[in-house]
Amino acid sequence: MAESPYKFCSNCGASAWITKSDREFVCAACGHRHFIAPIAAAVALLLDAQNRVLVIRRAHEPGLGRLGLPGGVIEPEETGEMAAAREVHEEVGLELPASAFTYFLALNNRYLFQGYAWPTLDLFYMARVPDFNGVVMQAAEVSECLICPLDEVAYDEFAFWSNAEAVRRWRTSAVAA
Repeated sequence: MAESPYKFCSNCGASAWITKSDREFVCAACGHRHFIAPIAAAVALLLDAQNRVLVIRRAHEPGLGRLGLPGGVIEPEETGEMAAAREVHEEVGLELPASAFTYFLALNNRYLFQGYAWPTLDLFYMARVPDFNGVVMQAAEVSECLICPLDEVAYDEFAFWSNAEAVRRWRTSAVAA
């Protein structure tokens, strides 16, 4: 069973845990139950008129130096499409409205943060742009932008299997169409 990612009980502040399962931790002092649930993340699959995908190289952990797609945690009051548009702007500087994004796929993933592999539900949204001329890397997020034909994506270099799998599935659906 997993070790609790919580340092202190949110109810009484105690630090002793009873592990009930990989997702349930009970405070040994007061009995308050703490659950691990998937964290929703929005990920953007951006394609240009030549059907090339924008892939980023991550500038921070987890996955420092590995490939990924623009994306991140969905904030309170955001839809998945709104989060995809915000993350694209924050990471690669493109201004796209939330309405430019269409839901494509959901995949489970794990995101190592502060020593714990948190479960995520990665929601992938697709958007088309005429070209990638307006891309401006945000150095805190991205160290490189790659514009890749779908059949030349380096799947084994991705930080997260879900990102690679989404590109694979998009490529398969594009070939089948």
